[in-house]
Amino acid sequence: MINNLEFITVDNPVSMAELFAKTQLFETYLECFSEPPYEEYFTAEEVEKLFKNYADKGLIIFCLDQEIYRCAGFLAAVPLAKNETVAAIAAENGLAINDYWFIEEVGVGKAYRKHQIFSDMESELRKKIDVPKILSRTKTINEASLAAHKKLGYEIIPNMTQRIEYQHLSGEIRSDDRVFMECAIK
Repeated sequence: MINNLEFITVDNPVSMAELFAKTQLFETYLECFSEPPYEEYFTAEEVEKLFKNYADKGLIIFCLDQEIYRCAGFLAAVPLAKNETVAAIAAENGLAINDYWFIEEVGVGKAYRKHQIFSDMESELRKKIDVPKILSRTKTINEASLAAHKKLGYEIIPNMTQRIEYQHLSGEIRSDDRVFMECAIK
């Protein structure tokens, strides 16, 4: 167990900008998404813009290693209605949009994995939102993410997928399928 972790909630772009600069969020983000199974390319500016947007529309739960003041993990979520693309997919699949928050991004740095950090961040999210369900999405081949979600009670929504285009580390544009999962908040 890691004892020097603190969970911080950010719900505005100004606070997000301060944390982004001080906590090595970009480096943690790269650890999560530049290696298999994602192998995606991002610039620091793109990631900072994404997280400012998440903080503006919803909230971000940071897991901060107080000893070295480094981002150990992050979970960004917004009311589902604030992500128009995913909300449209959800509506096509019969989901009641206003009953959900959507986890836009979640990641845990390599050194902090296997310490229930995703579980703890997701638990913090549940305390802060007032809807009956959470929707999440991951790459169909991301077995670790699928297992972590399942452990928390998420179930895959049959036939609800999204094709995502992204810039691969090689520089080429690729695409793959992402699967959606839902979980009731107890």
